[in-house]
Amino acid sequence: MLSARETALRALISFRREGAWPDLYLKKACADMRSEEAALASTITYGVLQNRAYLDFLLGSFSARPLEKITPQVLDALRLGAYQLVFLTRIPHSAAVNETVELVKKTANAGAAGYANGVLRAFQRSLDRLPEVPRDNDLDYLSIRYSHPKWFAGKMNKRLGFAGCEALLQANNTPVPVTARVNTLKTTREELLQQFAQEGISAVPHRHLPNAIIFDNMKGVLQSKLLQQGLFYIQDVASQLCVESLQPKPGETVFDLCAAPGGKSMLAAQMMEDKGRLLSMDIHPHKSDLIAKNAKTYGITCLQTIPSDASKLRETLVEQADAIICDVPCSGMGVIRKKPDVRYKDGDQIKELPPLQLSILENAGKYLKPGGRVVYSTCTVLKEENESVVQQFLAAHPDFTLEPFDLPGIGRVEEGMLTLWPHIHGTDGFFMAKLRKSRG
Repeated sequence: MLSARETALRALISFRREGAWPDLYLKKACADMRSEEAALASTITYGVLQNRAYLDFLLGSFSARPLEKITPQVLDALRLGAYQLVFLTRIPHSAAVNETVELVKKTANAGAAGYANGVLRAFQRSLDRLPEVPRDNDLDYLSIRYSHPKWFAGKMNKRLGFAGCEALLQANNTPVPVTARVNTLKTTREELLQQFAQEGISAVPHRHLPNAIIFDNMKGVLQSKLLQQGLFYIQDVASQLCVESLQPKPGETVFDLCAAPGGKSMLAAQMMEDKGRLLSMDIHPHKSDLIAKNAKTYGITCLQTIPSDASKLRETLVEQADAIICDVPCSGMGVIRKKPDVRYKDGDQIKELPPLQLSILENAGKYLKPGGRVVYSTCTVLKEENESVVQQFLAAHPDFTLEPFDLPGIGRVEEGMLTLWPHIHGTDGFFMAKLRKSRG
């Protein structure tokens, strides 16, 4: 069986060569590992991806050879070692260096191992006086120090200013509190917290959301019988607030157009008290099947799933819905703190998304009854995927208007559109806009 460090190195190499999602790779590679080893492999992999540009800057200060001339897998290993030295205080420095050198021997040769040993030993000796990233250019500093693409740092710097941009990038590199939603169809928050205590799971009530909880750590959570019984589900606060803004009601017909993995559908069913009709759609049949399976676990009977491409109109659904969740496919540039690999997306690829997003919103508008409402949402903070799409839709549809909404802990959103920020709201980066269709 591979060690945690070798597993992490192989995950990094796979990501660099093929763009393979690290979470899928690690899930398979760590299946038979002890939990501590699996956790270390995950921590190192995501830690390197989260800090790669900064680690390269530091390594470049101790390497006599330009990093671009180093064999790629050797550089991956050096990043792995440097990350442990800088960020993992519980790992002995000697172990971080020695284990990395052994990995280089396996993946390269003795000469490369000697070079890696020299670089990491020099790095280790200078841990208390590591070089500072130059501040000559704001965007260069931000993108290197916080390991975000320069194009993204530029957009956020323009929108938030230097201080706001730096706070956002810092937040994106900070550990994320895990939140969950209590399944009020089966239990109450008070009862669930008591059951958690009996299982030795540490959790506290969320300050603002009445049926949300925060886990102090994830020890025992995913293995809990309470999860298997459908008494709660993991869901970020931003995703919960999205459904709160729609306010689905008992007896209504509600559509969720891009439903996977299904958290918003589950919450909508709760708010509907499992009364009415909830149509949960996704383009992937296996994901629709999983949503249906989860609905059964959570005790939901009003939910029906159908595989459906949200960008293609289904004539039979026109003017059938009272309310619609329209959480469209997006760049994911609001969930960098949870998925560090997202930051490596090419900015040019995002140009393809707004037309798709608009087409889905167009169909949502057709599915609404007169007087119905839709919440358009994304897990990105880029205006071209958010405000611009909504404004383009409104310009073409004068029968729709933005509508104010209220959110727990945030208050009244008069303009009808809101961006949630990790550094301000403590949530994923997320956008939502509530639109109302006129009664004709």
